[in-house]
Amino acid sequence: MSRSTDSDRRPAPRRRADAERSMAAILAAAPDVLAGNPEASMTEIARHAGVVRATVYMHFPDRQALIDAVTAKAVSDVTAVIERAEPDRGDAQEALARVITAAWRAMDRFHALVGINTRRPYGEMQDQHRLVMGALRPLIERGQAAGRFRADVPASWHLAMILALVHGASGEIRRGAIGEDLAQRAVLSSVLGAVTATPEAAEPSPNQDT
Repeated sequence: MSRSTDSDRRPAPRRRADAERSMAAILAAAPDVLAGNPEASMTEIARHAGVVRATVYMHFPDRQALIDAVTAKAVSDVTAVIERAEPDRGDAQEALARVITAAWRAMDRFHALVGINTRRPYGEMQDQHRLVMGALRPLIERGQAAGRFRADVPASWHLAMILALVHGASGEIRRGAIGEDLAQRAVLSSVLGAVTATPEAAEPSPNQDT
């Protein structure tokens, strides 16, 4: 009887590469499929990804696991866009305008995904967006320290407000109440209007985040 070796037990490089390609294809196809039908099945997503349904289930045990993975990829992509927009460069208010504009444009493929995830409990949604919030927090705190953003509320308030505004605008787009261009302008003006410091909001909050 032949004995297996370590090399026999290791996955073949070709199989690993095939698995990585199929995973990437599924994650790339899912946002577009969900945009057309937020209730799309695993079979439909598999068809658009160019794989069989069994391949989808090999990577994701159920639809929720797939949604979680697609959401994590979307959040990671938007976070990368925020970082490329250089939130640490220049005046904080100008930097926030630049970052919000870039992030909103990056969300174009993900409005249906936003709608799916708004059904989650608030705490879970906050956890999902931890990367994005982490990329924005230093900018918010920098603006507060410079007197450009309101300091009478903690940075966490500004971050929660931005997330709520962006998700609310995404919902208006999904129901056809507003177009993309107008939504982008409205989100930008609403965010800047909410965070910008005023004389009465110049003093730090006694409960400021640490």
